[in-house]
Amino acid sequence: MTVVPYNESMKERLRYICRCTGPLEAVSDPDGVGRYITDCYCDYYLECEPGNCFALLDDAGTVMGYTLSAPDYKRYRRAFAPYLRRILANPRSEKLEVRAEQLVLRVFSPFYPAHLHIDLLDEATGQGGGTQLMNRLLAHLKAQNVPRVMLIVGSGNKDAIRFYRRFGFRRLIAGGGGTVMGLKL
Repeated sequence: MTVVPYNESMKERLRYICRCTGPLEAVSDPDGVGRYITDCYCDYYLECEPGNCFALLDDAGTVMGYTLSAPDYKRYRRAFAPYLRRILANPRSEKLEVRAEQLVLRVFSPFYPAHLHIDLLDEATGQGGGTQLMNRLLAHLKAQNVPRVMLIVGSGNKDAIRFYRRFGFRRLIAGGGGTVMGLKL
């Protein structure tokens, strides 16, 4: 497994991975739930923050995972507005969940201005690729003098929470099915 900077030729594969790692309907309903998931968790980063995105390649060069980041909340909030409008207009979107996530990002942004997403296909887990992705992204954020980064993970996803804790992330708050974790870089 190798981590490389994102490039435009990877876009559809990363969108596919985003749908595969989301709710089951995201794959079977690509124009409804799938569009909602990629609008929320993928497209903004690939289109507005491509330099803050990395892909995990297997030995054959197939993209198996990614990490995406917005290092500056204020820039993210301005540029995410059209995506948010599209998300909220999608009848398949989880509007309450989206608003809650946006509120969490806004509340914690004075202390944790960056946030990230990381996803791997099931067949790529357990091989060290997630660790490689996270190490690459955290080094990239440190090089940009980003002081802290946060993420939101499902409270029931104990494996992911253990994974983030290995990097030094700590729980900031939990509720509503999600746990917000932060890391000082």
